[in-house]
Amino acid sequence: MATSKKDPDLSGKRRSVKRRVKGNKFVTKSGKTIKLNRTLSEKSKARRDAKALRKAERLKGMPKGRFKRILFRMHPKQLYKYWFSRDGAYMALKLTGIGFAVGFLFLAGLFAYFRKDLPNLRDISGNNIGGSIRYYDRTEKVLLWEDYDQVKRVPVESENISDNLKNATIAVEDRDFYKHNGFNVKGISRAAWNNAFGGSTQGGSTITQQLVKLTTEGFSTDKTITRKIKELILAVEFERSYSKDEILAGYLNSAPYGPIEYGAEIAARTYFHKSAKDLTIDEAALLASIPKSPPVYSPYGPAFDKEELLGRQGYTLDVMAEEGYITNEERDEAKKIDTVAKVQPRTPTKYTGIIAPYFVLAAKAQLESDLTEASYKRGGWKVITTVDLNLQKIAEEEVSSGIAQVQRQRGDSAAFVAEDVTNGQVVALVGGADFNNEEYGKNNFAQLPLPPGSSFKPYDYLSLIEHTENAGAGSVLYDTQGPLDGYPCTIKTLGINKGGNCLQDYDFRYPGALTLRYSLGGSRNVPAVKAMLIVGVDKTIETANKLGLYDDARQTGGYKCYDNFEERIEGPCYGSSAIGDGAYVHLDKHVHAYSTISRNGNKIPQTYILRAEDSRGKKLYEWEPSAGEQVVRPDSAYIVADIMSDPRASYMSRKSHDYKGWDFSLKTGTTNDGKDGWLMGFSTKYAAGVWVGHHTNQVKLSGFMETMTQPIWTNFMQRAHDNIEPIARPRPAGVQTLPAYVVRNHVGVSSIEPSPSTDLFPSWYKKPGGGSSDEKIKKDKVSQKRATECTPPLAVEEVSQGDAAQYSSDPFYNSNTNSEDKDDVHKCEDVKPAVSLTAIDNGGGSYTFDVSVSAGTHPISSDKFAGRLTVSIDGNVIANGAKDIGAPGIYQFSYTSTLNSNATVTATVTDSVLYEAQASIDVDFETTPPPATTFFRTFSNQPVVARTNITYTTV
Repeated sequence: MATSKKDPDLSGKRRSVKRRVKGNKFVTKSGKTIKLNRTLSEKSKARRDAKALRKAERLKGMPKGRFKRILFRMHPKQLYKYWFSRDGAYMALKLTGIGFAVGFLFLAGLFAYFRKDLPNLRDISGNNIGGSIRYYDRTEKVLLWEDYDQVKRVPVESENISDNLKNATIAVEDRDFYKHNGFNVKGISRAAWNNAFGGSTQGGSTITQQLVKLTTEGFSTDKTITRKIKELILAVEFERSYSKDEILAGYLNSAPYGPIEYGAEIAARTYFHKSAKDLTIDEAALLASIPKSPPVYSPYGPAFDKEELLGRQGYTLDVMAEEGYITNEERDEAKKIDTVAKVQPRTPTKYTGIIAPYFVLAAKAQLESDLTEASYKRGGWKVITTVDLNLQKIAEEEVSSGIAQVQRQRGDSAAFVAEDVTNGQVVALVGGADFNNEEYGKNNFAQLPLPPGSSFKPYDYLSLIEHTENAGAGSVLYDTQGPLDGYPCTIKTLGINKGGNCLQDYDFRYPGALTLRYSLGGSRNVPAVKAMLIVGVDKTIETANKLGLYDDARQTGGYKCYDNFEERIEGPCYGSSAIGDGAYVHLDKHVHAYSTISRNGNKIPQTYILRAEDSRGKKLYEWEPSAGEQVVRPDSAYIVADIMSDPRASYMSRKSHDYKGWDFSLKTGTTNDGKDGWLMGFSTKYAAGVWVGHHTNQVKLSGFMETMTQPIWTNFMQRAHDNIEPIARPRPAGVQTLPAYVVRNHVGVSSIEPSPSTDLFPSWYKKPGGGSSDEKIKKDKVSQKRATECTPPLAVEEVSQGDAAQYSSDPFYNSNTNSEDKDDVHKCEDVKPAVSLTAIDNGGGSYTFDVSVSAGTHPISSDKFAGRLTVSIDGNVIANGAKDIGAPGIYQFSYTSTLNSNATVTATVTDSVLYEAQASIDVDFETTPPPATTFFRTFSNQPVVARTNITYTTV
């Protein structure tokens, strides 16, 4: 029986069977055959077909024209039908996703575009603003000075800022500070509306955004969209990186409270002379009102408006009460207080009230040298200096007391430095007589280059002992007049670089053979120059620099000579630098080098600073004790220190060398031009030095330098050592005590002869060869041969050549006593030079002496021996009464008398071969004006007759 194709049951069975077709095809209920596994192209074609089918369904019933279809679709009914259909919902989801993706990419690109130009987020300390640097004494208890340039700022920890100021700042600047994440949308919207539509100009910035502007270096303050975007980016980063309390503290440490006052601590100190942690409610409200516009609201501002400030202070107090930070009663009480009246006057300059000003400026110089420029300018530092205020007070008192004597001798400035020998710390420094002097008070002479004069001589002898094998304290150098290779004569009247030995001392004497002990103790010029020339100028200076004149770490200081000092054009040094002529040192480095000698040649760094730390107490620099460097052998330094402490060899009194068991080693210094005076020295505890002069360095001082320098130096050293037990200088094991040359000629004003028969020598000392005869002979200084009856007295020196030669370290002196050659320079028939003297009474005790000089057989001056002219009264050379002359002529001298008495005036000339001539007259000196001008005149070697007005006297 046939089965009907339309039988539902049978057809259903048959279809179900057909849907299980083998292979890759499948028949759907609708009769379609599809592939079970399709390729990508087939799937894509299927989607396009389905989409086309849906589109065809949508187009059913629509107008056929495209424009008409658009109008049809815009009909509200059709829009509603589409967007609430399956396809509409799908489109809405797709557009939303695309919108989010585009928005994210836009914001990411915007962030990346602006973030690339922004600095890295480091901290919120406000270091880029700069800040004050506070200097303290070594105890950390006394604030010496607060340094600032354009910014006064001292950051402090949050706990050191009053809650009153924190609350007032939040109330007036950012009420929602603890609620937002860096920016306030309402504030930004309100500011944008006002700025766009003519309302009051507003920034809409939160405290975080303001901190961004304050602490981000190079951040623009222009009110532009790009700047605002950058600000928001960093504000968000700040909020993610720091807590709210840290951000608030950062703002309070950076906010402007005046033209140069930044940060709460400086504001509190400046306005109310108190710390930020002690601010009252009314004071806090006033300070919190200022940062919005410091020029207007700050009492120190250029456009200060008191009514505006009081109005904003009142508003701040109202908001504080509204926000619950204070009660209404506290607000009302605060409003009753005239806070502006409590504001203190600003100090006239940043130096007002500074303690130990020159010392602090020296510490500042070290800080600037040790730190990078960026680090130093950042500021906000606390610096603990090495100054001992007790010793600093003594130094200031002694300089203040001594300056009167300096002024009496035509000077006006003095400087003093003291260093602790045991650690290299500078404990006292005075750089001038009056820091407040407007003309030159800020010149720190303790750190300016100055010619050291004879105070350089210890380096000459130390270098000689260090670098030779035949020198010790008992070795001989000859103090005789004569040419020295390498030492050009610098007397202007002889021309430039003509050569010859023009070296002279204050007493114009040449004592002959001297030991190193008496050469240095007596501050003799000739032996000092010989010592330098034996070793070499450069080697001697190198030794002095190694001792401490040059700061290796900071590459500053050093013993320098200049072709042009004013322009600081350096040039080579010559033998004259052995006695401080034409070369320059710094007083503080000079003291440091002496300190190295006191430590037996062990050099340690010099410092003015113990520690420097930032506002959080983090140590940025700290001094550490140093084992030091042995820059010269201990024997050399010890022997020189011993010589400098010997009162028998010194022309200074015993009082300056010995005090309560302490031995003071010291050396004076006077420059050849008489413009600088020094006294340098040390014990085993302190090294100290004093300089005196005129601030222009163009004024020649009168009298002896020691009358100015000795009281300052000696009084300080004695007071500094009063309560300290003496410390003996350790003697190096190698130092030997050996036989020495005995000096019998008188050397210095206070020296004691004869010298000891034994003295100190280094371990490497080798005694030079030489004769041992004690026979004394008379020698001509000019020809260096045996004197004859024709040799003038000034040219004759009696020497015990054999004895001195045993100890001689002097290669410049011919010590051959076996030569029988006789003086062939002087002849008995020689004509001596002639001199005449005229005295003119100018009235009021003022006199002028005209001296006429003529030559004899020999020239007045030569390359070997300069001509010399002196004027003396009763045997005492008058001030400026001695000069080197190069040729015959008339020379004039001025003299002011303070006594009414008769005295003998003598003019003495010495020529190039040491022939001497004199002319003398008796003058009745008066301090009251005479009735008429009176002349007194003499001629040497001629008989004359006395007359009225013009007096002739036999010489």
